[in-house]
Amino acid sequence: MRLRIAGATGVFTSVHTDSREVEPGGLFFALRGAAMDGARFVPDAVARGARGVVVAEPMAIEGVEVIVVPDPWRALYQLAATRLSEAAPLVVGVTGSNGKTSTREMLAAVLGVRYTVLRTEANRNTETGVPLTILGLEPGVHDAIVLEMGMQAPGEIARLAALARPRIGVVTGIGTVHIEFFDGKAGIARAKGELVQALPADGAAVLNADDPLTAVLRELSAAPVTTFGFDAGDYRGEDYSAGSFTVRGVPVRISLPGRHQARNAVAALAAGELAGVPLAEGAAAISSVTVERRFQALPAPGGFSVIDDAYNASPESMLAALDTVGELPRGGRLLAVLGEMRELGSLAEEAHREVGRRAAEVLDAFCVLDVGNGKILVESGRGSLVPDHAAAVKWVRETAQGGDLVLVKASHGVALETVVEELLAR
Repeated sequence: MRLRIAGATGVFTSVHTDSREVEPGGLFFALRGAAMDGARFVPDAVARGARGVVVAEPMAIEGVEVIVVPDPWRALYQLAATRLSEAAPLVVGVTGSNGKTSTREMLAAVLGVRYTVLRTEANRNTETGVPLTILGLEPGVHDAIVLEMGMQAPGEIARLAALARPRIGVVTGIGTVHIEFFDGKAGIARAKGELVQALPADGAAVLNADDPLTAVLRELSAAPVTTFGFDAGDYRGEDYSAGSFTVRGVPVRISLPGRHQARNAVAALAAGELAGVPLAEGAAAISSVTVERRFQALPAPGGFSVIDDAYNASPESMLAALDTVGELPRGGRLLAVLGEMRELGSLAEEAHREVGRRAAEVLDAFCVLDVGNGKILVESGRGSLVPDHAAAVKWVRETAQGGDLVLVKASHGVALETVVEELLAR
């Protein structure tokens, strides 16, 4: 990256909003949030090699360009908007309650058949992550960008879409994650629908025909609507069996296990064809796509394997994981380490009971971390309650045998990735 900014004389090689990520030659934006003022971290950014800092108040820092602006947030978005205009790529936005990251990865692979694609990396689907991703565009190099858009409150996706100006918008589906912040699932649909609302009349909305709340999204769209699904849709996954299916007669095979991932693949193929990538070419492109920390089976000492799906959880993704784990090849039993699902508000108790009942049906044995609603998962099934991460690791090591599969899944705040790391340690 080589980037210039108004008011600065130098050229910057990277842009950051987190001082811990600053690289030598980078530009640090000192953003002010509700609980934290980024100006506090300017010394750390400078110590890590920042060539310039964007701040709201003057600072005297030797050897570093200090760019004073009324609002660093606004300056960050203006800089990203300028970069987007310079590169002028096809912009595709992806949102939804579940499956955003998998769909993003598959869609980037599909578009890669015809375009040079930049995509959101890791969890940069936030109010800072989206502009930082856009600033990674190289004019004359990238001609498409796939932007994952997350949210926790109404208006957040609208702000991201106003910056990104997508021509194609994909909504994977509407679930219950973050529902405590909304007036039910219809409220979540309207908030996710801010992406659809931002599409131009000559753009394209790609929506989940299997989701009853797609009717709400359709009403928000000035762009033509294309649907995908299994039970219905313009693009339909048919004859699904263990990662293999067909779409409009084209054979498709994906590496990501589960029927829910196959639906995400259909969404990616639909959006890709709308962008000019034929189905057969798109199907070949997604066959080897994998996603880190999404249902990865990793060999552990002791001969069992760990299914690392610890990144996050909602009722929909928990049930999908329990259905999917049965598809995986194994030589032994199905076990799991589970934890609570957060931000479900009044739906939390029944959601945990439903997941607990399903876990009892699918799994041979499981343990649950005693945090928040964890007890409800155990009450509804036949799991064992464990007090902490160390006890969960001990339970697995004492229970698992050669050939067993051990699913690890909970909301991100439960931090079950530490259990995965410990189980895999030699």
